[in-house]
Amino acid sequence: MQRRLSSLTTIFAALISNAALAAPDVIVVNGDVYTVDFAAPRVEAFAVEDGRFTAVGRNADIRNMAGVNTRIIDAGGNTVLPGLIDGHAHVSGNAPAVAGVDLSYVVEKDDWLQLIEEADARMPEGEWMTGGYWDHTLSDAEFPTKELLDEVVPDRPIFLNHIDGHYAWVNSLALDLAEVTADTRVPPGGEIVVDKDTGEPTGILLETAMGVVRGIIPERSEVQRRQGLAEMYQIANSFGITGLHQMGGLEDYLYIVEQGDPTMRVWYGQRGPTGAVAAYDEHVQQILDLQAKTKQRVNDTGKQETSGPLLHVGYVKLMNDGVLSAHTAVLLESYRDREGWMGEYITEPIDLATQVDEVTRAGLPVAIHSIGDAAVRASLDAFETAKGNPVPHPNRIEHIELAHEDDVLRFAELNIVASMQPNHATNAIGYVPLRVGTHREDRAYVWRSMLDADVTLVFAADYPTSPLNPLVQMADAMFRVSPFGFHNNEPWHPEQALTFEEALHAYTMAGASVSAWGDEIGSITEGKWADFVVLDGTVPAPMGISFRNLVVERTYFAGREVYANP
Repeated sequence: MQRRLSSLTTIFAALISNAALAAPDVIVVNGDVYTVDFAAPRVEAFAVEDGRFTAVGRNADIRNMAGVNTRIIDAGGNTVLPGLIDGHAHVSGNAPAVAGVDLSYVVEKDDWLQLIEEADARMPEGEWMTGGYWDHTLSDAEFPTKELLDEVVPDRPIFLNHIDGHYAWVNSLALDLAEVTADTRVPPGGEIVVDKDTGEPTGILLETAMGVVRGIIPERSEVQRRQGLAEMYQIANSFGITGLHQMGGLEDYLYIVEQGDPTMRVWYGQRGPTGAVAAYDEHVQQILDLQAKTKQRVNDTGKQETSGPLLHVGYVKLMNDGVLSAHTAVLLESYRDREGWMGEYITEPIDLATQVDEVTRAGLPVAIHSIGDAAVRASLDAFETAKGNPVPHPNRIEHIELAHEDDVLRFAELNIVASMQPNHATNAIGYVPLRVGTHREDRAYVWRSMLDADVTLVFAADYPTSPLNPLVQMADAMFRVSPFGFHNNEPWHPEQALTFEEALHAYTMAGASVSAWGDEIGSITEGKWADFVVLDGTVPAPMGISFRNLVVERTYFAGREVYANP
């Protein structure tokens, strides 16, 4: 009998021990939880074990799951969201947040010059000044000149990107070092802007002309770049971002995965060449090799076993036009403020169709930068030509500043993803009517039309061309109001605005669903990796302007805290 009692005691102890082991590592209670899961869109609480969501539901039910070692997070009624996924980014260790001078959202040119002077004073002698992300449309809409830079910094070469990334502002020393004159030849689609009176370069380089100067800028050291990227991971986490569709800097991202602490899931787009390219099939094979090698290197770390997917080369980025603000987007009709000019293709439609066919035949999805309505149509035509080529994930068009109503329907017919940036719209309020006229401005940033046509809509910042913060982007999607007072601070074409739930879906599940990870991330769903964000308040209902005051309180990646608001 004694042996039997002892045996029963041992079994009972083992059961208790197993129950304790099975208890969640973390539970979140008292939350206003938007799951982005249609099966249970709003809940109070959820549980996390081994980095994954294991239960979603009511406070009482989730509390009852807690064990001795379970960490209980009381959200205090605040809103909780899935980890946010930015669908189009250029986040690098050279980003203005961690290197160079940042002029983004600074309105007056005098203030630009002051910030440039301050950057010059702290920089090592002889080092190029880069960064920028200035926006002349916020003030007088006039391009700045090299003379403005020469007045404040004549002895340091300067190369400053415009906020949309399609043209640059340089000083005289930079032009001299690159041996640029008005007669310098530039690749197709580019232009060295010259003064109409003097015939000399003004200091503005459009599109491919930027490369003439950019090509001589010494690269930042590998150490500087990788330290900067590690900082950018932290900055992204502070905005609730746990996923990124990134273009550029693959080796640095691999370094973070292999040697650092990766706290974002990066769906990587490898850039393809622009223009007419010989032996394009060889280029495609190089991308396939890169994809395989990247997959092996990431797998070899073993980190995905406990953290989930971290980095994958998933698609190819192509480009066929420029931007509307610089008259380099390609339109179906003439620019209103440049009669007879409809833009110039960077990659002609016939070459684009060839490239799309080659890439998709290899089983790689394609994302095409297309901003003007003619460029968007050319991209759709290319995808239609290649529609017989099976790809594992949908093809995409990026930005889509203008889209003809007939072409919106084609997105759905061809299963093409619309990847768009809300803050681009609220900035463009200042110049779209000037470029295309009021009779065509209803083609701009047609988010509601896309959703009504059952098009998959993915949102992003296209950082550093607009704020990385997804809450800023979602506010712009809901309110469509200029942060700089354009359109008398009134909503611009509010018929295209979205609800909070729609904007959130575009910043979470939509970005996950167009990658290989739709079953693993993007929503607070049992079995998915536990990426989630706690805000410092509650999303207002009904929606109101107070939404703009919300910030991220905490960010969790695979169940572990990776950011806490100081």
